[in-house]
Amino acid sequence: MQIDCKGTQVKMKRKSADEKKALGTYRASRDRKIPQFVSASDINKAPTYIRQNRFAHTEWKAVAPYLAAEGILKLPDVSLLASYCLLYSRWREAAADVEEKGQIITVTSTTRTGMTQKPVINPSVRSEIIYQQAMMKAAVKFGLTPLDRPRVEASPIDKAVAKEESSEPDISDFSFAEDSQ
Repeated sequence: MQIDCKGTQVKMKRKSADEKKALGTYRASRDRKIPQFVSASDINKAPTYIRQNRFAHTEWKAVAPYLAAEGILKLPDVSLLASYCLLYSRWREAAADVEEKGQIITVTSTTRTGMTQKPVINPSVRSEIIYQQAMMKAAVKFGLTPLDRPRVEASPIDKAVAKEESSEPDISDFSFAEDSQ
């Protein structure tokens, strides 16, 4: 911890190995080793339990190819992505129930004095909120939100391998002529 000019403690950001090399303070013995996982060739194929769920499978097909192309999705991450897709599916189902029945539903109960009806909040409203929060937490891990995209990066080796496996052209492959005035 460091203390700033106002006397408050400030947490210092850890420098990368490249920053340390540029400053001349890099020592290999202190460098943390980051595990490198190998990309699988059939990683775009969803697990069976995801393929059986229509919404989850649709989300898998929408997200997995892009994560694999960026080199972010590795074999150990398949279960986390599957969890995200299942949460997405449950969120969509809860949202559909709220759209169909509304946010307030009428509950009829029979008591010894007769039947009573009272309005209550649809339980799917709470489920929708809970699933959305959990889904967003999982989405952050893959950089699926605009704010978290710069924080999640694959190593340059992974990007090169993913680029070779990807059939789609990268935007950096194209050069744009500048307007001359």
